[in-house]
Amino acid sequence: MDMTSRAPSIAICLTSHDRTDCAKINQEIFKLNFRTPFRIVHASSGSQKEPYLEDGFVWCEPQPINTGAVNLIQRSFELACERFAPDYLVHLEADTWILDEGVILRFVHEMERNPHLLLATSAWLTVSRWRRARYAIRAALEKPWALLKHRFDISDFSTQFFIVRNDPKVLGCILDIPASGKRRVERQFFDAYLSRFGLDTVLRMREREPVHPHNRQMCEALALYCQHWPARGTAEPRTLEDWQLAGPDPIGKKEALLKFPQIRRGAAIQRLLRATSFDYYNPGASRT
Repeated sequence: MDMTSRAPSIAICLTSHDRTDCAKINQEIFKLNFRTPFRIVHASSGSQKEPYLEDGFVWCEPQPINTGAVNLIQRSFELACERFAPDYLVHLEADTWILDEGVILRFVHEMERNPHLLLATSAWLTVSRWRRARYAIRAALEKPWALLKHRFDISDFSTQFFIVRNDPKVLGCILDIPASGKRRVERQFFDAYLSRFGLDTVLRMREREPVHPHNRQMCEALALYCQHWPARGTAEPRTLEDWQLAGPDPIGKKEALLKFPQIRRGAAIQRLLRATSFDYYNPGASRT
């Protein structure tokens, strides 16, 4: 970034339901181990009802998975903007750890260089050729202008990890997403954004595309780890597809931390690294 000008301010918006220990470690990563002075806002609908290391905390009533996820994103963004008015907002689900702050700074830097970019994210699913053709035909018949505004190699946006510029129109778009329990959050986000903006305003995180299924649990190119189990050997029985993708003995969160020896500060981090039993970790949460 241009060191002669003010560095852009960045707020990390964490959202969690039943990943309490993951949320604590995520906060320790940012607050105790990274150099950049990130602000952290946390929206929780789980057992954590008091702040830990957050700069801002809001507890939300639990809701079904899709409506609840959208609500948590919206509440965390609202609080971040009210308290800190950051230049950029980074959404991370609590169990989605970015273990290299340079990853976030790189995307923000690219968005700073190009003010036309409003969102950085990745495709969640692969779009097949026939589906791309169907989207293009539908657009040609219903919205001919969409052929110029959109590309058809993407049909949803990852909400696990994305970055938005604090632009009133973009924030308004996200905050206006209606509650819908029947549709995947990734698709709701995509449709809401594309109804107002073109894909030319999106910085694609190509390293992770598509997120599902191959980059769902980790993406080492982004130092991103979002396994649902605390350590190797603690994953619950999974589908045949999961076994084929992750292998029979996939690493967990403990092994992810061990890859980054510079990240060691924090009581929750030390507890996980020293643990010989992992029953305490995210009690009640799925480990699939």
